[in-house]
Amino acid sequence: MSLSIRPYEPGDFARVLEICVAAFTPIHEGFKAALGPEIFEREYSGWRERYATDIQQLAGAPGTVLHVAQDGGAIVGFITTVANAAKKVGEIGLNAVDPAVQGRGIGRFMYRFALQSLKERGAEVATVGTGADAAHAPARAAYEAAGFDRSISSIYYFMKL
Repeated sequence: MSLSIRPYEPGDFARVLEICVAAFTPIHEGFKAALGPEIFEREYSGWRERYATDIQQLAGAPGTVLHVAQDGGAIVGFITTVANAAKKVGEIGLNAVDPAVQGRGIGRFMYRFALQSLKERGAEVATVGTGADAAHAPARAAYEAAGFDRSISSIYYFMKL
């Protein structure tokens, strides 16, 4: 494996979106199972299209940096970071590794890169958000393996009226 990270380019959009949708499909399937189809459809209908919009917005958002991870020349993951110089806090935002190559250290490689980048941009604290549900367990494990050691859990409740 020959991993590298480079800044996102507009020509990367289709591949980044493909990875994003593939990585987040199991999470949304878990949401659908937990919520039932009616509530899921009301809350998460169009989630794939929203990720397309999110990626385009993140690529041009002030203070946000989007990078792609490559193995050789192939894009295998992506990661966004935001540094708040005033607070000296950095955030790892939307990120994913192609499910076909997960478990090979690509996420760890991206997180090391992102944390170093945030530190170089003045951050003294780093944050990352994820879900507390079972589908997000791999993400939580990856963040803990990267050194994140404190958390505040959130729960979203739903009910059919």
